[in-house]
Amino acid sequence: MYNRILVPVDLSEEGFADQVIKHATEVCDPDGTLILLTVISGYQMPLVGSFFPEGTFDKATHAVEKQLKQFADEQLKHSGLHFELEVKEGSRADVILEQATQHRAELIVMASHKQAGLDQVLLGSIANKVVNLSPLPVLVVKG
Repeated sequence: MYNRILVPVDLSEEGFADQVIKHATEVCDPDGTLILLTVISGYQMPLVGSFFPEGTFDKATHAVEKQLKQFADEQLKHSGLHFELEVKEGSRADVILEQATQHRAELIVMASHKQAGLDQVLLGSIANKVVNLSPLPVLVVKG
């Protein structure tokens, strides 16, 4: 059993994030903590940010934080597990790896999103990068 598990959550994949949480709760120590992480891409990059009115990033972050909190409350209400929530901006794989280190995670449980055609036999690009670069174990839940 693991005491600290980082769980990247893609809130746009309705129904699939529940499966990732299910697997994470199965391998988490009863006194352990799940760190649920959602990564927002690209708003703070100067080129991208210049197209949005001031305050847009803060509003988007607040909305995602609220959505992540609702998701966590719904999915974990009967688990008895502790959880922490993080919403970060940046390159998804890089942020996942940084947050795993920062939170002293012992395991990453994440999704490998559905691929089309020949790519179905391969991990998604984010999961692939995390698996290849992570110094700690990664449990990949296939979509």
